[in-house]
Amino acid sequence: MSNSGKCWLVGLLGVLMVTAGRTAMAQVQPFAWDESNYNQLVPADSPETIAPGTHITMQNWQQYKKFMPVGLWVLWQGTQFWKLPPDAELVVAANKHIPLPKKYLADTEKYASQVSLVPNSWGGLSPKGYVSGLPFPNPSGPNAGIEIVYNEYYAYVPYLITTYANKGFSMDQFGNKSVSEVREVNFKVKHLSDPGKPVNIPNLDDIFLTYNNIIMIPEQSKYTNDLVIFYDDPATLGETFVFVPSLRRSIRLSSAARCAPLVGSDYTADDERSMSIQPPIFQAKFEGYKKILVMYPLDGYVDKANYYKPSYFATPRAAVWMPREVALVDIRRTDQMKQGYCYGSRMAYIDKETWQPIWMDLYDVGLKLWKTGPSMYKPMLLPNTGGDVSTGGGGPGDGMYEFYDMQNHHITFDIQDHALINENAPALYQDFQRWGTPAGMLQVMQ
Repeated sequence: MSNSGKCWLVGLLGVLMVTAGRTAMAQVQPFAWDESNYNQLVPADSPETIAPGTHITMQNWQQYKKFMPVGLWVLWQGTQFWKLPPDAELVVAANKHIPLPKKYLADTEKYASQVSLVPNSWGGLSPKGYVSGLPFPNPSGPNAGIEIVYNEYYAYVPYLITTYANKGFSMDQFGNKSVSEVREVNFKVKHLSDPGKPVNIPNLDDIFLTYNNIIMIPEQSKYTNDLVIFYDDPATLGETFVFVPSLRRSIRLSSAARCAPLVGSDYTADDERSMSIQPPIFQAKFEGYKKILVMYPLDGYVDKANYYKPSYFATPRAAVWMPREVALVDIRRTDQMKQGYCYGSRMAYIDKETWQPIWMDLYDVGLKLWKTGPSMYKPMLLPNTGGDVSTGGGGPGDGMYEFYDMQNHHITFDIQDHALINENAPALYQDFQRWGTPAGMLQVMQ
């Protein structure tokens, strides 16, 4: 056979193999939402546990599945596009106390008794009387689910935190990556529990939080600047502004696009910080406290070489897994507000000690698994506490955040380290007007 004939045959075989592979993927049945799966998870008050030093592998994982997020089952099962490799291993460690800051706990004791929930016009519940600290230290009764959602919404966040995410990327099913490096500068200016700060920073109207993401790499996107402003009323849609370097100005985007991809990732606006929803337009069913294996970072978490390829799941060099008490909540839009929304159910695993989300299972409107993945938090040292994490930690900052898009075969992977908090941040990032307002975005190229 001539060389041209051989090339033609090899090309045909390649096309057939790719076509067969795509057909096989198309025939994969999506994992469907089933409450019985979540009912299998071990209750937090059960004497059952997993001994420190246990190694969970492909050969024995089903013995321990009742301690795992359901989305992790799917990765182990290998029935979907994204899966764990045959040599995947989880190493179990003893649980650790991850305390909240003393000022936040003091504010909880001082103000929690005056917080209540009142019905609103969207079919949900809005908070009344919240000042600072944890609004509902003991969620209970028929509203326990939404009380937990508000605990997550008002979980401890410092006045200022800046990080540099320099190992993030989005990747498609063919291994094509879009790599980025992002400077994040986030402010919380109301309901503060930071020593030396007032509860509410004056003269900032009704602003609650601001998130500012500045792209530094790739070069063609450098200085593109995404600013999200959240207002004190959690029912009020936030505002999103993007600074476009080529235009030398910022553009206000639609705040209603809650399902649009966030700066090209597999996250949406409602997935910022793993969960960034408007609680008043949601309802939440509390599925109980569960004993769940939670990913805890080791020093090696900052090195991408310490993750299994191609799924970029953490190896034992990057993280250990601790059995922790986690609130499981099924979160859905209210009947009045669900039309046109992308998610049919958000199964949120929320750590009971820090009230931070540690895993998400996101289902589409047909209740088929769409996205799943962990949020791995590294406890933060707060300024002026003598370098003792026992005086405060557990908030979002350093860590690893990941979403597996099971339906579109994408991954978004992000490692953050060197977080700087409050007084520890350089003077450059202390200026709220520069990093927290649309007018300040114009200075990003200076």
